[in-house]
Amino acid sequence: MLYFAKTFLQSLFAMVLLFSTVTGAHAETVSTSEALSTAEKWATVVGQADIAGLNELLLNDYIHVHATALVESKARFIEALQSGARKYDPITIEEANARLFGESAVVTGKFVLKATTRDRVIEGINRFVILVISTPGGLRVAHFQATSIPQAK
Repeated sequence: MLYFAKTFLQSLFAMVLLFSTVTGAHAETVSTSEALSTAEKWATVVGQADIAGLNELLLNDYIHVHATALVESKARFIEALQSGARKYDPITIEEANARLFGESAVVTGKFVLKATTRDRVIEGINRFVILVISTPGGLRVAHFQATSIPQAK
């Protein structure tokens, strides 16, 4: 499990470097408080199904990896919220930490999940990773990934 986490973070860091190189645009460095605030904003707009807020906050090539291993693009993720096919209860982030990488940051932590999808309720505690990128238009979220924490039996 530790190997997976290390490999995943290395992959995220490589994506950050590639994104910075490809865009060529200069953006501001990200501070810890800005990264954490962006993660909180993500939790708020997702929990409220704020479509306008999501369209503004998420990069166009945003990827959302659910704890169920479902992978969605920005369009698919927003479509599920907009149509009502998926609904989240308010999301409260706990134990958040940010690792800074110049114009980007990796925010990790956990949250209690309660979501309804296709008449099925999904509940549990998840660890998460959010990749925050500074763009000329402000801070945006490029990637989200959740991992379910197994409940004690």
